[in-house]
Amino acid sequence: MKFNKLFFAAVAFATLAMVSCKKDEPTPVIPTPDDEEVVPECPVIDAPGAGKTTIAIYAEVCPRGAYLVGTFQENKIDDDAAAFEAVPNAEHWYAVTIDYADDLAVKAIARPSDEEVAYNWSYQWGLVYDANHPSPAVAEDVEDTKVLAGAGTLVSENNCEVKLTKVANDAVVYVWVKNWKASPIIEAKKLETCWAKSSWDGGDWYWKEMTAKGDGVFELNTRWGGNGINIAETENGADVYYENPELIDGPKAGDSVCVTFVSEKMNVGKLSIKLLQAGERPQFEVKDVTVTGIVPEGWTKCYIWAWGGEKDENYTGGQWPGEELTIDGGKVTKTFKQVNVPMKVIFSNGDGAQTKDITGITEDIEINIAENLK
Repeated sequence: MKFNKLFFAAVAFATLAMVSCKKDEPTPVIPTPDDEEVVPECPVIDAPGAGKTTIAIYAEVCPRGAYLVGTFQENKIDDDAAAFEAVPNAEHWYAVTIDYADDLAVKAIARPSDEEVAYNWSYQWGLVYDANHPSPAVAEDVEDTKVLAGAGTLVSENNCEVKLTKVANDAVVYVWVKNWKASPIIEAKKLETCWAKSSWDGGDWYWKEMTAKGDGVFELNTRWGGNGINIAETENGADVYYENPELIDGPKAGDSVCVTFVSEKMNVGKLSIKLLQAGERPQFEVKDVTVTGIVPEGWTKCYIWAWGGEKDENYTGGQWPGEELTIDGGKVTKTFKQVNVPMKVIFSNGDGAQTKDITGITEDIEINIAENLK
């Protein structure tokens, strides 16, 4: 009876929609008889006018509102730049209007329920990935963010995080946030398990389980790669900590260290990295290096993300996916002038496909991108 009721309701709703929708109203999304998921109905929001675009989100969990970040404000975490406002007479709907641009790319971030928790990328709208995606490893497809109506395309970027692109001028796009990447509801309890992700040993980023020492204290003895560290409650879980760690006794890349995380409550804690034993220090020199990439068939765009030196200085602007390169004869080339080597690079197509970290570059090099994809 459940499906029969849903079917008749869908037919009735479709009939009503065909006779009552105005030209400027969003096309309603109607659930099919086999769909147990109840799709929210899009409210009618007036077009914002020429040179503007409106992003509307439906989010049932939004304890202190949300805000928009993106290319319009250089992807900075700033909850005052473009705060969503509740849509009148439309429960759980929020909207914000910003200046339109052809290359606009944005995402929504929820404010955590606890004012002491810093705003960060953990609370962006939910991930979109399939069971074949290697990171994070999943058993089934997941679509936690979805465009319901209006012009707009969700493009995958870092580890299945998504950004909204190809929005329209003087128009409204409606997005369903089924889940946030990490829940913005902050519970007043300490972590019971803890995982740390970094470029351990200076290679690719991966998770290591930390050892519980009691009362929310976790430790991990390891060789540090010199990069930042993400903390999560579970392997492949949403990051819960973004602050810079305290460095004790001057640890550097290659050193044996003790990583300590003291959990105070969900998403709040203190992270430190203490030197245990100095390792072999990498030797850096400053020189010109040319990196050439053989572009995979089907790629229409190619970006390079490059960094190096003792402090992992970024050489491509510091904003993912980095610098777009011109594809010429199936290859791309970038010459880095007077940079610290060894250096590292990542090639990507800006649409979810990317290489692993290609490390240890000290001389001019040609890289087959397809053979190094993650």
